[in-house]
Amino acid sequence: MNLKNRGFVTGVLGFVIGSFVTSQFVFGQDAHPIDGPLTHVAMVFRDVDKAAKTFGDIFGVEVATPRIIRNVPFPPSHGGATMSVKHTMVMTNNNITLELLQPVEGPSPWQDFLDNNGEGVHHLAFTVNDFNQAVTFLRDKGGQWVQGNDTVNFGYVDMTPQLGFTVEVVGASGVRMPAQ
Repeated sequence: MNLKNRGFVTGVLGFVIGSFVTSQFVFGQDAHPIDGPLTHVAMVFRDVDKAAKTFGDIFGVEVATPRIIRNVPFPPSHGGATMSVKHTMVMTNNNITLELLQPVEGPSPWQDFLDNNGEGVHHLAFTVNDFNQAVTFLRDKGGQWVQGNDTVNFGYVDMTPQLGFTVEVVGASGVRMPAQ
């Protein structure tokens, strides 16, 4: 092998090895806590039935009838308090999942959002390997944990001052719906 080819092969091998050897192995760094895919974009409305019909008409898709979900937990710091939401999901023709939410009776992050901002995009949701690690990471970055716990394996961390929206994290094993 001539010197020119050796340089090429060395470069390719360096690229391949560098691609497989991450900072976790070289520097002992942990995986990033927000390490999974975006799963959906969520919006809050005053009338989720009307919003679902509008989304179905505009995107040309079937939208499931919204249903009420009760007993959604606040974080542990709220002493077992729960909230309720009217909810449905929309899968657009371009494979984007939208979650449509309407607060139901009492305080909730959704009602706070409506009161402060009106209808609109509330949160982006990500699947993460470790729910608790992701919540802790976001809180350490200045976020406020406003919903969920490890029992249901999902939660909201309000990152509005930092990012302009709330981040929902869902543990890798998926959402465990609260007892209805």
